[in-house]
Amino acid sequence: MMKIPSRIITIDRTPVFFGNDAVSSIDRFVTTLRPGAVFILADGNTRRQCLPLLLEKCTVLENSRVIEIEGGEAAKTLENAEKIWNELLASGADRSSLLVNLGGGVISDLGGFVAAGYKRGIRYINIPTSLMGQADAAIGGKTAVNLGNLKNQVGFFYAARAVFIFPGFLNTLPEAHLRSGLAEIIKSALISDAVMWRRVQKRPVAVLLRQPVESEPWPGLIAGTVKFKNKVVMQDYREQRQRKVLNFGHTVGHALEGYSQLHGKPLLHGEAVAAGMICASYLSHRKAGLSSADLDAISIYLAEGFAGGAVEGDSIAAIMEMMMHDKKQLNGHLQFTLISKPGQPVINISCNHAEVLEAIHFYNATLSGVS
Repeated sequence: MMKIPSRIITIDRTPVFFGNDAVSSIDRFVTTLRPGAVFILADGNTRRQCLPLLLEKCTVLENSRVIEIEGGEAAKTLENAEKIWNELLASGADRSSLLVNLGGGVISDLGGFVAAGYKRGIRYINIPTSLMGQADAAIGGKTAVNLGNLKNQVGFFYAARAVFIFPGFLNTLPEAHLRSGLAEIIKSALISDAVMWRRVQKRPVAVLLRQPVESEPWPGLIAGTVKFKNKVVMQDYREQRQRKVLNFGHTVGHALEGYSQLHGKPLLHGEAVAAGMICASYLSHRKAGLSSADLDAISIYLAEGFAGGAVEGDSIAAIMEMMMHDKKQLNGHLQFTLISKPGQPVINISCNHAEVLEAIHFYNATLSGVS
């Protein structure tokens, strides 16, 4: 197995431990916190596949109480948050307690939300076990739950005390979940670094997914994504301006994800964001000067790698309606993050209903062209 060197990146007092030794760093870190009771939040998969390794490496967590929830985006609700709060209360959790979030993006989002709300805030750490969590969700202090099928409508900015990224956990993932997380890495490349985008672009998604997660380019891609997100969050923790660059692909993507759950064919977050990035790239060409060559390269790469379904018929109107509930909506216009070229994002670009419809039609045409 390739040795992935440990690295520590600090953001808003939140160190991020990355590498083969990340899990073994937890004992030392948790000891410095001197917590009262320790609780581990997990879903069925992470409790079965990841918790044994965690407890083997971390003696300080041996006596922790495990709180298990169902996995998947449907678990990210106020009802589940209330259940966890009640379990914490019944178990005597107080403001000295520590919550350990062991899981993917849903566990990070929900666990952070629970920690922020319980007794006006208890400490928590994130141990992301999915590529989506390691590359994005566990980093940056955004916590949230969904309202119905509307993504992340209730939440807090509440930073973890630390994040521990152990790439070995990725070996437990099915290919679909690796692909989903890869979408966030591609997003990061497109908004941060033209060189990183060209590096990604050299390997089709299917080829990348055949590479062992301990081998290049995976460690470099994950570490580069974490560093970039940390840099952005450090500049704009509460998303007043610069942090909005991270929303590339998410306006349409969140609506597609919510619609898919409502109609019984749920998309993974990254699958929806990949579709959203095709739409955002079209709008970038239309509104921000992205060249035709770059538009073709980005949209074809994403369409070939993420074989989502076309958005047709009545679903278009429903998805447009869901977008109007987006947090980035302003005075009836959606505010998009776009790119003028790979590595050069532009924020707060207002797009009207007709322009967004054009982008969805372009997405459908792109899918048709690569099928």
